[in-house]
Order: sequence, then C-alpha cells, then structure tokens
Amino acid sequence: MNVIAKIQKLPQCIVIADEITGGSAVGSLLEKNGNTVCSLMSTRGLKDPITQKYDCFVYSTNSRNLTAQQSYQMVFSAAKLLKSDEVKLYAKRIDPAMRGNTCAETEALLDALGDPDRVAIVVPAFPALRRTNVGGYILVDGKPLQKSLAGLEDLYPAESGRVADLFTEKFQYKAEPLHLKEFLKGTDNLALKIKELADAGTRAIVFDCTSQEDINKIADAVVISKIKFLAVDPGPFTATLARKVMRTKSVATAASGAKIFGIVGGVNPLISAQVELLRLEEKVNIVTVHNLELLEDQQHRNAEINRVVDEISTKFNNYTISFAVSDNMEVNNQLSAEYQEMLLKTNRTQTEALDIISTAYGQIVQKVLEKRPDVQALYTKGAEFTVAAYRELKSMGLKVLGQVLPLTCYGELIDGDHAGLKCVTSASSATDTNTITDSIQYIKRKLAI
Repeated sequence: MNVIAKIQKLPQCIVIADEITGGSAVGSLLEKNGNTVCSLMSTRGLKDPITQKYDCFVYSTNSRNLTAQQSYQMVFSAAKLLKSDEVKLYAKRIDPAMRGNTCAETEALLDALGDPDRVAIVVPAFPALRRTNVGGYILVDGKPLQKSLAGLEDLYPAESGRVADLFTEKFQYKAEPLHLKEFLKGTDNLALKIKELADAGTRAIVFDCTSQEDINKIADAVVISKIKFLAVDPGPFTATLARKVMRTKSVATAASGAKIFGIVGGVNPLISAQVELLRLEEKVNIVTVHNLELLEDQQHRNAEINRVVDEISTKFNNYTISFAVSDNMEVNNQLSAEYQEMLLKTNRTQTEALDIISTAYGQIVQKVLEKRPDVQALYTKGAEFTVAAYRELKSMGLKVLGQVLPLTCYGELIDGDHAGLKCVTSASSATDTNTITDSIQYIKRKLAI
C-alpha cells in the first residue's frame, strides 16, 4: 500500500477491519446511532472528496488470511494515513471467533497511532449472535472456540481458545485479562481497575463479556477512566462507545409515516440491556427521564415531564421510533443512595414514590400523543407504567389481539381519547435481551412500516 498524502478532513470515528463484510456490519451499527458511514476497501476512496462528509470511515484491509507480518503492514499503513486529532474513536474490528491476525493488527494500529499510553480495550463478544467470552475463553453458541464450526473455518487457527492466552503469547506488549468478577463491583471500580492497569504499562485489556449490559458497563468504565484507548471488538462495543464519545448529529432525512413511542421506567439492569440492544438494532431516539426530578416537587416534576415531551415530539420529525427511558436502570432496585435520600427528604414510602414516577410516565405518554397524532403504536414496560399510561389516556383496558413473546402482549386500546391505538405491553419479568427489539419489529410488521 502506498501512502501518498494525508486526508484533508477525517471523520470522528475510524474503524479498520480485516474484511469488508464484517466491516460493513460494524458500519450498519454505527449508522443506527444516527451517524453517516461509508465502508471502503481502497485508499483511493479515503482521499476522494465524496467521502469527506461522512461521520465514520470503515476501511477494510482484506487481510484476514494473510500472514501476521503482511497484516501488520497493511493495517499500519492505513492507520498512518488516517491518524488525526479530529478522530474521537479508533477501532479495530475483529472476528468474534478470533479468526485472522488479531494481535498483529492490534499492534499495528497502536504503533501507527503512536501513543505509548494508549490501551487496546479488547471485547471479543457479540452477544446478539451468541458469541461471548467467559473466564478468558471464547464461546461460540456456548461451545469453546476450538469445538465450534467458526473455529474450524480459519486458515490459521488459534492454538488456544483463551483470548487472554492469545494476547499473552502473540502480542508484543503487556496484556491483562479482566474477568466477570470485576463487573460485580460496579462501574466506578471497573474504571479504577482499567486506570490502574493502564498506569502499570498494560497495552491490551481483554474483557470477559456475556451480554450487551456488560458491553455498556465496559464502555462507561473506559470513558470514566479517561485513558487513551483503542476499541478492539466485532462491532457492538465500538457502536456503544461511539454513542458516548462522538458528537451526535440529527438524522438528515426526515422519517415519515406512522410513529412508535415507548416508555421504560423500571430499574432492572436486565431491562437496561434490552434498551442497549434496541439502540443497536433500530434507529431510535432515546430520551432519558430523570426520575429523581419527578420526586422532587410538582414544579420540578412538571418541568421534567415537559422537557421529555418536547424533546420526543420535536425529534419525531427525524425518527420513526422514540422512547422515554429511566435514568437509573443500572441499580437493580429502587434503593440507590440518592433515591433513599429523596424518600427521606419528601417523606414518602417506596410505594408512594413508584406511584408518582409511574403517573409521570403516563402523563408523558398522554402529552406526546396529544402533540403527535401520527403516533400509531405504544410500547410499555412493566405493570405500573402500563396502568398509568392507559389511565392517562382514559382507556379502560386492552383488546388482546395476540402474543408477541412470552409475557408480551399485542392489542389495541378500548375506549378513551385514543381508542384503537395499537399497543404492545411487556411484563417487567420479561427479561430476555431481545424483548423490546422483537416487540418493535412486531409492531413495524403490523403497521407495515
């Protein structure tokens, strides 16, 4: 590869992949974030003025089946060409079964960027495809890599089924694993552990990962740690990080036709994982609701409700799907320190607080539908929030039309201001990661959108 000249203007996100299909798949995840993306396989395309308008470049070296030395040179040359302070996120796309020259290409990207303190954050998992990493071991459909069909496809198969071993043996810099036990200590502790490893000279941290929830925790911890980093993963981790570090842009073209609105007001981390998968699978506007503001007093509550409603109703011009989502789904129960303090401050029981919060979500639903008559379907999660929404819409209940999933029902409102409105409601105990995304897909099929 001949490096002729630096590119005049670079995007915020650069992904280097070893083949174009996987690279383009990462591009599709970034596009669902609301970014513009181009997937290229020629340096000519990188320098062409037509590509300068994109938020993200995905460049494929087609080096999957080359030798480690050849792969290194190709990635190094491409990364040198794409090096710029304008870039917010660099990523190395890898195969979830570790096919190809993962270590050599990660080294090449680190070397080309030239920061001696930059750390490769290796998250070799794609939970939606049942590709995970547990105890350092790569699992494909729950089986060790070496016993999977994916592991047999590689022209240069790995000698070990542990990602950490691969980096220890083939990576020229210091590499360390971080296992699931570290996740149980909270995001702040995980961030501290990342910073400690980086300060000790570690250049690659290999993470266990079993779910989109894990991916989100790792991304938050990396941002909190404030280290220089390089994302190394099959795509979901890169897309999650991009949402956190890139400047967001509105979708250029307005969506048309029927709109879908949803509320998720609970505090279950398993439901948080559902929301994160929704971000990856759909082009969706997610507005965070600050639950403590709802509990403060009537003035704060009204202000928060109006803020959420305004943001949702305005951005519906650019999105087909919008959700209002609780800001504290990571806490597993309502007993966070801040929440407890608010209960004491306002002299309320947990039951009273939940009623106030759920009622506020119901009011958000009512106000959004009032402002946006083009909303033709409503998704609700949890009994309290569903009841509150239906109550605010003056509906006596739901005409059941079918089952979407276990504990997830499809129907239409009976009576009230929005009689006939199509609805999907999921129990809070419907904790499968795909619950919300499958429900939205079901609605889209029913509405033909």
